[in-house]
Formats: sequence, structure tokens, C-alpha cells
Amino acid sequence: MNTSRKLALASISAVTAAAMATAALAQATATTSATASATVAQPIAVAKTSDLQFGRVIRPSAGNTTIYTVAASSGATSTSGGDGIFSGNATPTRAVFTVTGEGGQAFNISSDPSITTGGVTITLVRSGGTGTLDGTAGALGTATFGVGGNVTLTDASPTGVKSGSFNVTVTYQ
Repeated sequence: MNTSRKLALASISAVTAAAMATAALAQATATTSATASATVAQPIAVAKTSDLQFGRVIRPSAGNTTIYTVAASSGATSTSGGDGIFSGNATPTRAVFTVTGEGGQAFNISSDPSITTGGVTITLVRSGGTGTLDGTAGALGTATFGVGGNVTLTDASPTGVKSGSFNVTVTYQ
């Protein structure tokens, strides 16, 4: 073999060895970076502003059934069926709740479906299943929602004061 060829082969061998050594190092070690973050929010809370009040209702006459309603969104009253009426000095009102927490955040609302007290069932109706706190992130936000309901009475429904408690729950979405 001539000297030029020997030098060319030696050069190719050296370059190949260097490339293999570099490739081996690149495969054995790799580095990248990532970001760690957390969104910190104010705790969510709910407080009762007012109770659900049907006031005094007069049950229907013999053979009739009346549904008494207090609207969750407005507190407006209505009756359907039978001849029962709202009566008396007590003004019917919806229950109202105030939610506080991180401004701009959405939340879910849940409640007990009904309460039964003294032989009478009050079916609860929320003004909505979700809400959004006013304001912006980083500031305290507030929102309100209502709970109304329906009471179905017959001429045989027991008389007297009917009162019980119910739960509402709010959770961030």
C-alpha cells in the first residue's frame, strides 16, 4: 500500500472513532428543563342570607290538591290545582345564599332535594346549578343564588308549623 493510501485510511479511521465517541456521549446523557407552577385561590365559602319561608298557607278543601310554589329566582309565589291559598301576615321568601371566593371563578351548586317534616314534604328548587364569582383573579369575588320550593297539600295534610333544615354546597369547577 502506498503512503497516501495509508494516510487516507488512518484519517478515515480517526474520524470514525471520534464520531463514535461523540455519539456514545450524546446517547448516554440528555438534559432539558420544565416549568413548575401552582395557581393559588382563595377558599370558597357560602353563607345564608335568608331562609325559605312559605308563610301561612291554607290547605285546599275536600277532594282537592294544591301545589304552593316559592320561585327560586325571585321569591314570587304561585299556586296550582285545588283552591288552597297563601294567607296571613308572613311574607313568603326564597332562601338566599352568598358565595365568596376567588374572583372570576366558576362554581357548582348542590342542595338536598327535599325535606320532610311533620308529614309534609318540601321539594327544593335551586335558581341554578352553577355560578360565577364576580371580580377578577387575585381579588375577592361574590355571587348569590336562591333556593325556592314546592309544597303539595291535600285536604288531609296535617296542620301546624312545619320546619326543617337543608344543606347547600358550593365547589369550584
